[in-house]
Amino acid sequence: MKSNIRTILTIFAAVISFTVISSCTNTKVTSVWMDSKKAGTTFKDFLIIGIAEEEHNRRLFEEQFATQLKATGVNSEVSYTLLTQGTAINRDTVAAAIKGKEIDAVIVTHLVAVDKETVYRQSMDYRPAYGYYDGLYSYYPHVNSYVHQPGYYTTHDVVKLETNLYEVASEELVWSAQSRSFAPESAKEVIDDLVKLVIKDLQEKGLIKSK
Repeated sequence: MKSNIRTILTIFAAVISFTVISSCTNTKVTSVWMDSKKAGTTFKDFLIIGIAEEEHNRRLFEEQFATQLKATGVNSEVSYTLLTQGTAINRDTVAAAIKGKEIDAVIVTHLVAVDKETVYRQSMDYRPAYGYYDGLYSYYPHVNSYVHQPGYYTTHDVVKLETNLYEVASEELVWSAQSRSFAPESAKEVIDDLVKLVIKDLQEKGLIKSK
């Protein structure tokens, strides 16, 4: 019985450790809206627009989005080849850029805010209690020694983005999503995670279909 308890607690400790590591950075879609009148509409060719202060991040986002769409069999074009750096992105410039092309939808992603979030973390100085399970009076002092260790506060960036999908023919907003990335290590990390989540939701709602 004692052996089984040791095994269970060892596995539990490993799971807790993995959860803490894997959840240090994450991107989640916090809200999604879709025009119900567009249910059943499927788009086949996209223009990808990333609005960013740094041109490098714009290109990184657009290329990653186009690459992942291509992997699903959906056509797209990146805007930085059509709307070069310094070009105002508005109705007229976008309409001129896609004139004569088969693009039927435009996806635009922009930064909403970068907030700070402070998190209290309990001490994780866990030491498996091997040898302490033989009695209550040896186990309790060992566990009590780290359970009551003081925790600490950490402050992290929270990146909030908005992604919108517009229909070219009607110029109407069809789909919109807000995302939240907690403590990202790089812009690439946010982009990779966001693009996967956006494409997944668009597929689930039937707005794009894999070939």
